[in-house]
Formats: sequence, C-alpha cells, structure tokens
Amino acid sequence: MIKNSKQNLFFILLMAIAGFFLLHSLNSLLHIDTKTFVIFVGLAFLAEILPVKLVNDAEVTVGFAVFIGSILVLGYKASIWVAFFSELLCEIRHRVPNYAFLKKITNIGIYIIMVAGSGYIYEKLGGVPGNINLQENLSSFIALIITYFLLNVGLVTTALTIIYKKSIKYIFSTTFKWALPNYAALAPLGILLAIIYINNGALGLLLFLIPLLVARHSFKLYMDMKKVYLETIQALATAIEAKDPYTRGHSERVAKLAVAIAEELRMDNDFISHLQYAALLHDIGKIGIPEEILNKPCKLSEDEFSKIKTHPALGASIVKNVDFLAQASSFIMYHHERMDGSGYPMGLKGKEIPLGAQIIAVADVFDALTTDRPYRKAWNPKDALAELERNSGVQFRPAVIKALKKVLEREKIRENAFD
Repeated sequence: MIKNSKQNLFFILLMAIAGFFLLHSLNSLLHIDTKTFVIFVGLAFLAEILPVKLVNDAEVTVGFAVFIGSILVLGYKASIWVAFFSELLCEIRHRVPNYAFLKKITNIGIYIIMVAGSGYIYEKLGGVPGNINLQENLSSFIALIITYFLLNVGLVTTALTIIYKKSIKYIFSTTFKWALPNYAALAPLGILLAIIYINNGALGLLLFLIPLLVARHSFKLYMDMKKVYLETIQALATAIEAKDPYTRGHSERVAKLAVAIAEELRMDNDFISHLQYAALLHDIGKIGIPEEILNKPCKLSEDEFSKIKTHPALGASIVKNVDFLAQASSFIMYHHERMDGSGYPMGLKGKEIPLGAQIIAVADVFDALTTDRPYRKAWNPKDALAELERNSGVQFRPAVIKALKKVLEREKIRENAFD
C-alpha cells in the first residue's frame, strides 16, 4: 500500500507539472512555423524509436540532440509540444503492447518536464531561439545541457526507485553511468543540428543525420560487444555442462541468483557484470576433472576429492589472461573458500574472501541443494535456505545470506517456496 501511494503521488505530481507546462505553452502553437514544427516532431520520433539497449532493459536514444536542437530553433514553449507529440507517437507506435498505460503517460510527462525545464533556463539566461551565438551565450548553452541531464537523472531515478525499489547508486551505475558518454557526444550534435537548420533549412538536416547516426551506431556497437561477451560465456558454460544431465543449466541459474543477490546488496554495475561472468564460468575448471569423478553417485574417496578441489584454481587460470574476465578470475578462484577458513584452495577466511566469490558460493550451494543430483534428490527451497542460514558466519557471509532471503521472498525465484 505504501508503495502504491508513493507511485500515485509521484504520478500525480508529474502529471500536474507536465500539464501546467502544456497549458502554459499552448499559445505558442498559434505562432509556430508549421513546417519546422513537423520536421522536429518527425526527427524526435525517429530518434526515439531507434534506442540502444543498456543493461537491465534500460535504453538510450539520440533524441536528446533533437530536443536540444528544437529548443534552440523553436524555443522551449514550442519544443514542449514537440516532446509531447513525438513521445505520444512513440508510445503508440513503438512500445510493446503490454507496456502499462500509466508508464506510457509517465514517460511522456518526463520528456515534457525535461524539455520545459532546460529550455526555460536557457532562455532566462539570455538564450534567444533562432539566434545561436556560442561566444555570447556559452553559459546558457551549458546550463541547457546540464539542466536537461539533471532533470533526466532526477525524474527517472525517482520513478525507478519508487517502482522497483532500487537504490539511487544502483540505478545510476546501471543506467546513467552508461549514458554519460552518450550525452557528452550528443550535446554538440544538438547545437550543430540547430545551426544547420537555421542556416541551411530542411535540406541541410540530411547532412546532420550522418554524424547523428554514426554516434548512435558507435554506441550500439559498444553495447553489442558486451552482449556478445555474455553470449559467448553462456555458450561456453552450456557446452561444459552438456555432458552431465544433473548440472545442465546450473551455471545460468547460479548467475541469475548471484546477480539478484548483488543487486539486493546495492552493488554497482561493473561489479555485477564481472560477477555474472564469474558465476557462469565458476565450474569451468571441472573441464580438467575426470568424468567418472564428477558423476560418481556415492561418496568420493580422499584422492578423488583432492582432485575436485583443484577446479577453482584451474578455472581461474583458464580465464585470468582474458582481459574482460581478469576480475572475474578471482571470484572463480575463491568461490569454495569458507568464512571460518576451512575452505579451499587457499584457506582464506572472513573478509579475505572477495565478496563476489562469497556471493557465488551462496548461489552455488542453494542451487545445488534445490536440484537433483546423482547421490540425492532435490531439497525443498525452504529447507535449503534454512541450511544456509545455519551455516551463516561459518561457511557463508551473513550479509549475503540475508540478501538471498530477501531475493527469494521478493522475487519468488523458487516457485511456492514461501506459500
């Protein structure tokens, strides 16, 4: 109920502010150049329906440059309506069918406020629509860009914090940290768009579209590269597990749970990315262990167990020389260490064990307990959690166990676990 009341209050305030700006700028439509207005609505629409995916389904677009250009050419009042119509078209045309209606309206409201607030500051500081003079109005240009970015950060962070209960640090690291280079690149392009349109008209915009699309393409290539890294690791993990029906899918489940625990602990996106890589590959060292030992249905001999204990170090040695897996290698190396120092391979204890390794250890044991193995049937998730809690402080880090419990309660990773 509290969550809903916060969402409702945020939505009402957002709509009230956006509605005020729309009404305040309504008269500008009577004096606007229709051709210019339609061109900027069209450009903004095209920019917004070609997003680049970030982590956790966040998106960035090149629309920022178009809205900056619109403010500089048309003024902030007319640009409010550019934002309204372009985003309305986007929500109707581009967004997925089950996208919640209130989220659609909220998205439109956020764009209206970003354009209105930044454009208002620009004109109050001496900026004149249609007359761009970088030397005389440099401070107003800087204020325009900074205000737009801060409003974006503030509004979107508030919305995500209320709706998804994510920390401000986590939201910034997963969304705006990645968007900062995009904003830095697009701000000059927004000014260039306005200069070209004022001096060369609609035909000049064809030249502008080339650097704009290049900027989008470059950023998309960067994000695609990260996606390829992850898909390659997932394929490798699947190949390693293919020979054992009991562990098939284990690494992906461990990675999913480890990421959820890290998010609960409010870790930043860099940490979570390395953690995900490590979790997917945490058992890669078992590639050097004989299959008859891995699949033995009864208790291992002392010699067999000593061979099993070599897999963390072997796994770390396999990935440590791969540049983007270097940090993940330490998580792989130490994911069988215990808080009391009785683990392997190094006998580390307490805070000597990297947090990423401790998270993987918890996710690994929980998944192992709750799935069938050659030597036993799967445990009930409640019993598995109780077992991990009994070993909190001895084998596992207490903060990680608490985070696991919250994840299971909130996201219901194991169906019917808490009925």
